[in-house]
Amino acid sequence: MKSRIFCLGTFITVFIFLVACGHSSTITADDVWKSLEKQGLEVAQITLAAAEQLASSQLVMNGVNPEPFELTLPTADMAYCEFVFVYVFRSEQERIHFDESDGSSTPIIFRNLHPNVSKKKNVIVIYWSNDKNNPLLMKQFSNAMESL
Repeated sequence: MKSRIFCLGTFITVFIFLVACGHSSTITADDVWKSLEKQGLEVAQITLAAAEQLASSQLVMNGVNPEPFELTLPTADMAYCEFVFVYVFRSEQERIHFDESDGSSTPIIFRNLHPNVSKKKNVIVIYWSNDKNNPLLMKQFSNAMESL
């Protein structure tokens, strides 16, 4: 009887561990938001409609709309707005399949903004900067993506 209880307890423990690990393998837009804030950035969510007004093309990728955020440095008077768009796919495999199906060949175009793309697990995150050669918030963006 004790061995059955032990086996059942072990099974339940392993099952809970596997379920917990499965949930941590995906990234949410909130995870990206928090990671950017930990880098000292102020992050404000904007509406999809506001983001669409900035774009010269559709924002949807493979049926996924982005979670758009505006970025600012609390200690700087930024002359231009900069943004992060977080595309959250259901799984890393879905995101990889999108990449392999040449999903990136349909570029998103913004007036006067330049994309800096990072892909991690189940997300594609695009940092839109005003300066193509020296993005103002690139260090913070890169550090935030690495910490996810």
